[in-house]
Amino acid sequence: MTVTPNTTWSYPIRSHQCDYSPGFMDDTSETLSLSIVRLDFDVDRFILRRYQWTSRPFYFEVLCRHLDWQVSSAAQILGALHPVLSVVEKLVLSYKEDDQSSEWHNEVGRTLWRQLLKPFSNLKTLVVQNELVGKLARSLQTDDGEPSLELLPNLKEVGYSGEDDARDALTPFIDERQVAGHPVNLTVVTHSVFSWS
Repeated sequence: MTVTPNTTWSYPIRSHQCDYSPGFMDDTSETLSLSIVRLDFDVDRFILRRYQWTSRPFYFEVLCRHLDWQVSSAAQILGALHPVLSVVEKLVLSYKEDDQSSEWHNEVGRTLWRQLLKPFSNLKTLVVQNELVGKLARSLQTDDGEPSLELLPNLKEVGYSGEDDARDALTPFIDERQVAGHPVNLTVVTHSVFSWS
């Protein structure tokens, strides 16, 4: 996909039973200046949107039932939007858990999370709702032989809601970055950051 000014994008979802519904993205020259993006995983959809609204709305909404399908679909779309998302400096991930979904539909593999985060190559701050921290934390760590800064090389801060289990889940990643000489600060954020409005 080539990013050109005044382009309206249509991107087909190639897997799962998800329906794609673009919002307004007709002036990519404006979207290229985005610095904060929010990705909300809900019971039956995920929404990618500008976190701080300026003159034009920017969002994608994809109707999709389970978290694993949502992350897979989001990774496809975000991969195609890499030229736009590579300038994003802050990403907020929020989650409303689906009590009706089976446990295996709420488990997302390490590779899918890494594919979802890869387009955010300039990301400096990642804010993750506690319910997602445990699901995401393992994918932030490297496997043997993998370069430690391949994913999110410019990351400086990870925010979370302050629960001990979330901090414990993030600690191995924070320690790994410290050892690599690229420290990442772990900060507590208020729950209002994740409110759905």
